[in-house]
Amino acid sequence: MDHYDISLLYVEDERVTREQISRILQRIVTSLYVVENGQAGLELYREKLPDIILSDIMMPVMNGLDMAREIRTIDRDSQIIMLTAYSDTDYLLECISLGINQYVQKPVDFSRLAMAIETCSNYVLLKRRLVQQEARIQMLSKAVEQAPAPVLITSLNGSIEYVNAMFCRLTGYQVAEVLGRNPRLLKSDLNPPELYADLWQTITSGNEWKGELANKRKNGSIYWEMAKICPLRDSDNSISGFLKVSQDITERKQYEENLQYLGTHDPLTGLFNRAYFDAELQRLESGREFPVSIVMADIDGLKAVNDTRGHDEGDRLIKGAAEVLLAAFRSSDVIARIGGDEFAVLLPRTDHDAVTTAIQRVRACESDWRLQEFARSLSLGAATATRPDTLVETFKAADRLMYQDKTERKRQQLQPPHRG
Repeated sequence: MDHYDISLLYVEDERVTREQISRILQRIVTSLYVVENGQAGLELYREKLPDIILSDIMMPVMNGLDMAREIRTIDRDSQIIMLTAYSDTDYLLECISLGINQYVQKPVDFSRLAMAIETCSNYVLLKRRLVQQEARIQMLSKAVEQAPAPVLITSLNGSIEYVNAMFCRLTGYQVAEVLGRNPRLLKSDLNPPELYADLWQTITSGNEWKGELANKRKNGSIYWEMAKICPLRDSDNSISGFLKVSQDITERKQYEENLQYLGTHDPLTGLFNRAYFDAELQRLESGREFPVSIVMADIDGLKAVNDTRGHDEGDRLIKGAAEVLLAAFRSSDVIARIGGDEFAVLLPRTDHDAVTTAIQRVRACESDWRLQEFARSLSLGAATATRPDTLVETFKAADRLMYQDKTERKRQQLQPPHRG
């Protein structure tokens, strides 16, 4: 006989039969409990809760059927095998009504008893595995529900079947608002169509897709996620749905975008910086946007403002100068802060007359209070390049003219007033 990792309660009042069968049972079960009547069997069952009950029917104090009836009130699923020398139909009907699992007649056919024990043992072991699997499933379900990463599961046609708490926290949607819907409800306009085409082709082919997605929350705000999407398979290995596990990378993307912005822009004014200006100057050497004019501007007296009023006031003056330049030039012109108090403007496809007009607009905008408050203005210099090979010299010429303008302004300020 095979050995089973189960516990068995054997109830028998006949000593010879009890000792004979007990010796056999000891070899095939892990734990064996033996008692002489139904009352003792019921008490031991309540204490030990054995997997299988093997019992005679006719016994003193409490018979096997009465014991089985009491056991059924404790556990409707207990595995019970009845032994009896009687073949009365009434006993058989009562066994059936009680849901007795197996019935073996006396004298005991040991091969028949072994089959009955095997059948009940297999049921007990299967139930035990199912309970363990259910516990593991519950544990995994709890782990997924409490996972720090958003989780989404869809059917094969893309209908949402499950989302966890972190998904709801990230997107702003409640579970009931997304079940049965398509993940397209998260779609933003920032992802190119070819990204979605590649994603769908990859996962429907049975492969895993990984990439960055810009999605939209319920309130319309955008968030970024690093998503991993893979197919779920049935027991026959066919695709039954899709699982997406993602990581919120919104802060990282914002940090990257900020770094990229700072690489090309001045943080104080929001204008382009010197690196971007130089790159644009080099790009214009391709010759497709000539003539190109360059305007240089310098804030008069910024150092004095910093020294007497503080750098906060000096920064306010710099931002005021930037606003003047933004108001005077076109949106297509490249306006950059290239130094502490210096600005440069690239004007593609602009001749001398257009530059003169732009400078006149700068002078008109200088009445802006942010400059006038400190009685300051901008020194300006402008030059135009008609060929790519003269761009660098044109930049130097504009810079030189700006300093000439600054010198002339200082001379005029120092010149004593005319006396009539």
